Amino acid sequence: MTIKLLSQNLINQIAAGEVVERPASVIKELVENSIDAGAKEIIVKVVDAGKNFISICDDGGGMDKESLELCILSHATSKLNSDNLFDIHTFGFRGEAIPSIASISRLSITSANNSSSEAWTVNLEGANNKGVTPATRKQGTTVEVRDLFFATPARLKFLKSNASELESCCNVFHRFALAFHNIAFKFFDGSKEKFSYEKTDNPYERVQSVLGESFAKNTSEINVEKDGLRLHGFIGVPTFNKASMNSQYFFVNNRFVKDKNFTYALKSAYSGLVPAGRYAVAILFLDMPYDEVDVNAHPAKVEVRFKDSEKVRFFILSELKKSLSSFGAMKSTTEIVDKFRSKNHFFSTPARSTTPRYASSEASHKFFSRDSTSRNVLENRAAEESPPDQKTMDEQFTPQSSESGVSLGNAIHQVDNTYIIAENGDDLIIVDQHAAAERITLEKLKSNLSLDSQTLLLPEICPLQESQIEQLEKNKDIILKFGIHYEKLAHDLISVNALPSILGTCEAKSLINDVADELATFGETYSVDEKIHHILSTISCHGSLRAGKKLSIQEMNHLLRQMENSANIAQCCHGRPSYVTLSVKNLNKFFERY
Repeated sequence: MTIKLLSQNLINQIAAGEVVERPASVIKELVENSIDAGAKEIIVKVVDAGKNFISICDDGGGMDKESLELCILSHATSKLNSDNLFDIHTFGFRGEAIPSIASISRLSITSANNSSSEAWTVNLEGANNKGVTPATRKQGTTVEVRDLFFATPARLKFLKSNASELESCCNVFHRFALAFHNIAFKFFDGSKEKFSYEKTDNPYERVQSVLGESFAKNTSEINVEKDGLRLHGFIGVPTFNKASMNSQYFFVNNRFVKDKNFTYALKSAYSGLVPAGRYAVAILFLDMPYDEVDVNAHPAKVEVRFKDSEKVRFFILSELKKSLSSFGAMKSTTEIVDKFRSKNHFFSTPARSTTPRYASSEASHKFFSRDSTSRNVLENRAAEESPPDQKTMDEQFTPQSSESGVSLGNAIHQVDNTYIIAENGDDLIIVDQHAAAERITLEKLKSNLSLDSQTLLLPEICPLQESQIEQLEKNKDIILKFGIHYEKLAHDLISVNALPSILGTCEAKSLINDVADELATFGETYSVDEKIHHILSTISCHGSLRAGKKLSIQEMNHLLRQMENSANIAQCCHGRPSYVTLSVKNLNKFFERY
């Protein structure tokens, strides 16, 4: 076998295969150059989804003739101030982008810097450099890429439809727009201006412009700093969730990244707050010392490596959990509107109310207690007490502050023994009693992770699948913490001897089956914290007020007061909504009272 040196053009084409996967890759590389050049306005133009033409025009520092001649050479760059590859303060630094793009397209660069009145243009066609010639333009740089992949036509076969490629171009453009609100951006599809974002000092305004008013209104700002790390951006209300991860944006030192530390932290923080198969929305920026992150891990510079991944992951997760705990009962403003759009936006859900109208009095009984009969409290009270009159209700519930920051008013009716109808001023509130009770119980359990157990009068024999028992055995220490005591009798049989006392009378077979199924679903990839949460959620479901249970007015009001003083009450432990609010404004729209 004979070894030979590859030609420089072939080397550039190989590099292009790593750096330039599609037209969107070209936009990414060239916009990064414009940002590094200090541009305050960047204009992107594409024709035929970027396959035939891409133009990036900026008002940055520009280049003189000598720099223009050098920028088209491999590994020539202005992005490194030293030989330290772990001290990168710019976006592009490999020196591969321009020559790689030039090797597979027809490329021209026109530039003028701020120290000269001259402008110059360089033209390249594959390996053919046509030289530098004088040009006319103001300070800045314009890069035009024509006939992408003309020199490597086989690559064209791997491109998707124009609609799909254009969407990818727009996605890259929007990531830059989100990360650099102090830069004006414009995007043209052919001669049509598709997007235009003026520069602003307010990141919220840019988020609103790029992702829409609905997205912006359903997010809350996060801005924390600790041990040299700063996390800032916007995270979504749990009930404002999506069917995919496309609305999750992660940036490290303003560089868009795809990183498992972010996705893991976000998934864990929202565990139990969003339904299965749904994803939270977030725009998160992590600022950190440049020498603690390796941005040279991937040719496209989308994947990064952290010097201390555990530190980064713990910081993001802990700060996200703290921020989410402050949401209280904050709910999506579009959660129900989207479902009933055909009804003139009949339903809507409120943001947080800072001054609840009602709160529980000292005379209110505990809805849930650690006594073994806690699960039967409502049933007993329902038989003993009659609904109070309006005067009694007004005296019992007086305005106070609540932990969740929500006001749910007075109960007035129950529908199908499942939904509580309440009135709060001009708002009508509908509560799913089981969903609400689940969340109340879960938050109580989370505040005390070591539960008392109640020995069963007679042990309950529970047949299980062998795989279920294996999961129980692997997580036995966690299960014991929650007051569930069992003995393995055979490979497919256990004896349950004690259950959490908070459940009162509970069917052991049903509970233990659900716990085992949850653990089997997790596998080995879930952390202890996630397993604990899901076990608690299962216990909460079994120990909570069920749908189909008839309640008196007073019992309904007790539940409302419990909700007002419970964290994360906007959704049950499975992420489903626990209540919605109908405002008079939306009722008027529904009945066309304009």
